[in-house]
Amino acid sequence: MGAGLKYVNPATAVIYCLLFVCCFAVKLKAQTTGQVIDEIKAIDNKVTNWPNSNGQGMLISNKAMNIFLSNKVSSYLSGNEDLSLYKNYVNINAAEGTISINHNFHQPIDSDDWVRSFVVAGARVNIANAYSAKSANRYYDNQLGFTIQKTWMGKPVTHYTANGDFKKQMDAARALMVNTIAQSINKKAEEFEQSLNVLKQEEIPGQDLTEVKSKLRKTFYASLRADYLQQFSEQQSERLVNTGNYDLITDNWTSLGVYIPVIPQKFMVSNDVNAQVNKHYNYPLELFISHTRFWESPKMGRFFLTFAGKGFVNNAVHSGSLFSADVTGAQGIDGTNTVTINNGDRYIGQYKNFITPLAAGKLVYIPGTSHVGISFRIEKNWGTYKALNSIIGIPIVLIDKKGVPAINFEAQLLLQNMNNSLKNTRLPYNKTAIGLTVGIPFSKIVY
Repeated sequence: MGAGLKYVNPATAVIYCLLFVCCFAVKLKAQTTGQVIDEIKAIDNKVTNWPNSNGQGMLISNKAMNIFLSNKVSSYLSGNEDLSLYKNYVNINAAEGTISINHNFHQPIDSDDWVRSFVVAGARVNIANAYSAKSANRYYDNQLGFTIQKTWMGKPVTHYTANGDFKKQMDAARALMVNTIAQSINKKAEEFEQSLNVLKQEEIPGQDLTEVKSKLRKTFYASLRADYLQQFSEQQSERLVNTGNYDLITDNWTSLGVYIPVIPQKFMVSNDVNAQVNKHYNYPLELFISHTRFWESPKMGRFFLTFAGKGFVNNAVHSGSLFSADVTGAQGIDGTNTVTINNGDRYIGQYKNFITPLAAGKLVYIPGTSHVGISFRIEKNWGTYKALNSIIGIPIVLIDKKGVPAINFEAQLLLQNMNNSLKNTRLPYNKTAIGLTVGIPFSKIVY
């Protein structure tokens, strides 16, 4: 060997290389698990050190509050004015004969933040009208369209006594959660590294072993981080629900949306019984806006207060301004009875389309430990259609084994045309009806 050069045994060099790789793997694991644990600790520290200002502060993280609200708010889901923080949900209205299917396009952000806004798109169809029209030989009243709405969420506010027991108990519970999660993270990472270290080249022919291990590590730790961050949020939310360690939680949201019909409605109308029948069309476009205030108290229960406005293309048929008439055809005798052929139906009167603006208010109350509540809604229409309508409802929420709302029912008493604005039609004698709505949230929550 030349001067200054020293012979190194090849076996020794291999051992050094293996030790270096193992140390690097252990270091990578320690850094990765450490980063996940540090991130969870940072979230916990933010909540712990958040100042209480005028009785307001933080008891759980922002994402934990998203989960908390998703379950509390979803305890009432009766119609389009109501909020669901689930990715998908269905509304059924028996009185209107409609079913709507909706999807929330919100994508979770990486940081610990509350849900600020999202877009919901859905389809609405009147299935009851199609069925009854087919079975009764009537003309179809087409009601098929799409809805799209944007919702802006306010910042949730948690009320509790500064330096009180609620804060101390929640801080202690979160600290225990962090320590337990840290132990679980380290255990899972250790088991993963052990399994990864015994992976052999011959088990993955045609692939580079080092590259494969690198990809597997990246995927594993990304999944580990996401799983435990969500687990930490879910545990906080569950703790707050089970203990009721707060005085009051408030939130608010505002929604703006549009309903776009796919096909126009068709009506067969004649000016009088002796006049020719003409086809008339209506395109029932809707523009709507609503604002809701929400209060949740362990002692008092849950309150929803909603103010809504809507403008839509109305018509003389739906506003009750026309008479409904059956059209009969030829007659015959079957030997015993006189048989009259039913040629469908039509409306009698002056048909027209017009825009109807309305304003509505709704109050919902669900007692704290109850699954049954009460609601009252009132709406006033203006313009050609001036009816004052209201709904008295009894909402019922059914929960799953985890205590999460699974399905919502609301039995309704519908009071139509309370101000007697509609004259000379059948509607003044048909003011009261029974309705039922069903709301079904499903899929994952908006986290």
